Amino acid sequence: MRSSAAGIAEFRSARSGYRRPVVGTTALRAATNADESFLREMVYAALFVPEGQPPFAREVLDQPDISHYYRGFGHGAGDIGLIAHIPSREPVGAAWVRQLTGDDPGYGYVDDDTPELTIAVLVTHRAKGVGTRLLAELCRAVPRCSLSVDQRNPARHLYERFGFTVVAFDGNSLTMLRAGQV
Repeated sequence: MRSSAAGIAEFRSARSGYRRPVVGTTALRAATNADESFLREMVYAALFVPEGQPPFAREVLDQPDISHYYRGFGHGAGDIGLIAHIPSREPVGAAWVRQLTGDDPGYGYVDDDTPELTIAVLVTHRAKGVGTRLLAELCRAVPRCSLSVDQRNPARHLYERFGFTVVAFDGNSLTMLRAGQV
C-alpha cells in the first residue's frame, strides 16, 4: 500500500469539488490475522449508538452475529482489509471485507458472492479523511461489496458518495450495495 507524504495532503470530494485537508501522516497497510484484536475493537467502534442512548455492552462482541466480522480474520478466502496507522505504527482505523454466506449471514448480507464491508475509525481520528481513504483504497481492490448502516448514522453519506445504494431496509437498518465492476 502507498503511504501518505508527510504534511497536509488534499483530496477532492467526489460530490462537491470541495477541497479539504487530510492528515498526511496516516499510512495504510494490509490487514492480517495478527490484527484480529484490533478488528474486534473496530467492530465495537462501528456499532452505531444514537445520541442520548447508552453504548452497547462490550459482551455484544462475543455474540456469533457480531463476532463473525472479526473472528478468524485472515484465514478466510475472501478476507481483505486495510489498517490505517499513524507514524508510531499505532492503528487508528480499519476497513475490511469478509465473504459471509447464507448459512452465517451478516447484517449487510446480499448474497454468497458479495463480500460484506466493515469500516471504523477511532473517534479521535474521525473527520480527518481517514475513513474516506480507507474506503477508497478498499473499493479499488473490492469493487462490489455490501454493508449495513443505521439510516441515522452520518457515515451513510460517505457510503453514498462511493456509490453504495440501499437495496433493503428493516426499521432503521439499511443494507447498501456497491455494485462496482468486478
